[in-house]
Amino acid sequence: MTEALDAIVDLGPEAWHDARQSGQLEWLCTNGIGGYACGTVGGLLQRRWHGLLVAATDPPAGRTLLVPKIELFVTVDGREWSLAANEWGGCDMDAPGLGHLVRMHMAGSVVVRHWRIGSALLEERIAMKRESNTTAVLLTLRRSSSAVKIRIKAMVNRRPHDRLVRANSVPATFASVNHGLRVNFTGTTGEGSELFLQADDCLAVADGTWYSNYLLPVERALGYDCVDAHMCAGDLTVTLKQGESRGFTASTREESNGEAHRIVQACLSRSTELIHAAKAHGDHFRSRLVLAADQFIVRRSLPDGQRGTSVIAGYPWFADWGRDALISLPGLCLATGRANDAADIIRSLARFQRDGLLPNRFPAPDEPWLDNSVDAPLLLAEAARRTVATTHDWDLARDMWPALQNTFDAFIQGTRHGIKVDARDGLLAATEPGTQLTWMDAKVQDRVITPRMGKPVEVNALWCGLLHTMIEWAPKVKQNSSAQVTALDKARTSFARFLRPDGNGLLDVLDGPSGDDASLRPNQLMALCCCTDLVPTSIEERMLDVVQNQLLTPLGLRTLGPHEPGYRGRFEGSVEQRDEAYHMGTAWPWLLGPYLQALRKAKRDSEIAIAVEPFLHHLRQGCLGQICEVADGDAPQRPAGCFAQAWSVAALLDHGSDLP
Repeated sequence: MTEALDAIVDLGPEAWHDARQSGQLEWLCTNGIGGYACGTVGGLLQRRWHGLLVAATDPPAGRTLLVPKIELFVTVDGREWSLAANEWGGCDMDAPGLGHLVRMHMAGSVVVRHWRIGSALLEERIAMKRESNTTAVLLTLRRSSSAVKIRIKAMVNRRPHDRLVRANSVPATFASVNHGLRVNFTGTTGEGSELFLQADDCLAVADGTWYSNYLLPVERALGYDCVDAHMCAGDLTVTLKQGESRGFTASTREESNGEAHRIVQACLSRSTELIHAAKAHGDHFRSRLVLAADQFIVRRSLPDGQRGTSVIAGYPWFADWGRDALISLPGLCLATGRANDAADIIRSLARFQRDGLLPNRFPAPDEPWLDNSVDAPLLLAEAARRTVATTHDWDLARDMWPALQNTFDAFIQGTRHGIKVDARDGLLAATEPGTQLTWMDAKVQDRVITPRMGKPVEVNALWCGLLHTMIEWAPKVKQNSSAQVTALDKARTSFARFLRPDGNGLLDVLDGPSGDDASLRPNQLMALCCCTDLVPTSIEERMLDVVQNQLLTPLGLRTLGPHEPGYRGRFEGSVEQRDEAYHMGTAWPWLLGPYLQALRKAKRDSEIAIAVEPFLHHLRQGCLGQICEVADGDAPQRPAGCFAQAWSVAALLDHGSDLP
């Protein structure tokens, strides 16, 4: 097989000294429609989200856990060895397989584990089929003095990926199919009502026994239900000689013999193509980020029934969110040679516009329309501007002009959530009480943690960016931009109100309920990334110094200065406590995006590598090959939140993937 070279994620037993540590190293595979497979290096289930097949039953959402795991039992020279690992309630750890695991690495987007069992060396490869709810496991006997028998014990379930169940709560029937078993989940219909478990040239025996009391320690630490149950569908037994391979598939469709091999090969080929398209061949760090980026780009249905492209905000629990997709787009698409995907995402998102606004997250058929996002339509304009600037695709500009005009008109006239341009100074305000309208959107019950009512700094930088984009495009798309010229002149002049009296950067919010907010936050950096010059050069330099000294951590920027009232340096505790800390000191990798862009603009390129270098190590921790959502503000910065976050990966690809 042709493999994409990867010197980043290649680990041996020294990376997991015991079973508990192996459970902190995770892996992720995705299928391009929102489905995923994820687990731990040694096979322990540690989260409710862990599963070999989590199907997107309503792509890219509606995700359903169908196969939590398989366990391998290998017979060598007449003795059966277990490669399983489980943690049971009562803190009973049963992980005999960990002693046989000698290597874990990534071949492109394929997860590879190597097991040494007696005289035998077994290779296991895991991949997902593109745009199909199918996970493949390819077993290859690399070395053995005799034939080896492998019994694949397949555990199944049918539950939402975020909920736990008790034993006997998911009735099912079993039937034989070619090379395996069909599981029919009684009383269900549609995608995921049937599950096919198949292996090349196997002997399949159905079971049906429930195993309860799986302890999920990550869920326990977060204060959630932490005991799960799964059913054994049966055993599929294959025999291998040295050099032979046998594949296993878990799928919502019946697969043919040899399909696992084809899936793995297709995944390897795709990895190579993505790396070459991004011109990242030979750059191991950037190549790994390119493959990480691909895991977030998905296909979805649009309101008119057509198929479009979107971005999963993060795995394992987020679906596609408008703001996250637009912040992520330049890094995920433009920096990786996927301009067509960028244009498709922009066009797809624009179709969801209402009254100048975009949904904060895309609603399922039975969910309410949530458009509490003053910045999302402005970010749409910025993503479109950058895409057109990169591709010179003026057809995209023409297609997007009505959406930009709708936002301009709605914001001038006033739209929902108290969003309206103040006629006195031309700045954009968002004033609805009790509603979180900016990216700092944490809310605990009815309490908005960072309401930022008034005129937020990054929102007004983006407002100026929208006006500049329309002025720049108008001659090319044959439109009149005189209204935007007037609005930009007024807003740019008034933006000087954000300058802090001490000259050390910008205020965070103007004209709030209690006046201006001078809290030290990273949002001011967006004003340095805007396509219009809003901040004097002398202020830019001082702002960068303050941000570097007070907000920069090894894993991103703090959301609040450590000496500010209300600062929280740890992202921990109950759900409510974590939500309260979300934007009150917690560090976010995605904020490196505007920070690194500002460094480049200020010609401080030598500082970029210093900020980026810790992520080389981070790719070998947590979810291997991915970047986390958040981290503690205080040292040591422990990763937290989603273990794979789109805009975190995008920030490094867009502005800072070069290492010294």
